[in-house]
Amino acid sequence: MKTFIDRHYRTIRRFRFLYGWAKDACTKVQCSKRAEEWKAKGYKGAKLDVCGGRNPYKPGEYLNVDIVSFPQVDLVFDIRRKFPIESGVIAEIISCATLEHFRRHHNEHILREFFRVLAPGGILRVSTPDIEAIARGLLAGDDLEKVNQHFFGKYKCEKTDDFDLHRWMYPVSAMISLLREIGFTDVKQVENDTGLHDPKYNYLVRARKP
Repeated sequence: MKTFIDRHYRTIRRFRFLYGWAKDACTKVQCSKRAEEWKAKGYKGAKLDVCGGRNPYKPGEYLNVDIVSFPQVDLVFDIRRKFPIESGVIAEIISCATLEHFRRHHNEHILREFFRVLAPGGILRVSTPDIEAIARGLLAGDDLEKVNQHFFGKYKCEKTDDFDLHRWMYPVSAMISLLREIGFTDVKQVENDTGLHDPKYNYLVRARKP
């Protein structure tokens, strides 16, 4: 038995874009409301997903921060500048596939801002491409498209291409050293179980603010 959509598909298919627009608009309203609620509380106890963009980590549990106002982004600001958040209030930060898109000095600023806004005992998790693993993959003859994507970034669209390029990557040992230098403790590489990116080429480091 044909459904309503089956019977009228030829008529309604031309209006599919309206469904996508309505869905994105609804999502944006929900994100804006959630952001305002946390702002009213001074973001105390909030969790941040830094640069979750189009593919946020656990929407609703984490506030998605990005420079581009995608529908699922809660807070829009440039993380290369001082975060518009008070010091010592954030419970947890996750940053996946973010740091590689910035220059080294920007990375150091961003990591120091993570430390500043985290509350004592707050947890930071950083996942970023492992330049050593990528180099090993290249030498081993791994799929060239995947290797290039991890070295230089994945092309998505002209609008965001400048943000999607890769500009700096740390070996895991260098990342751990930098986080310790900033003041984090209990810094160690852990299993990359975020489910967001290929763990063969992306490591996950966990750290705590004392």
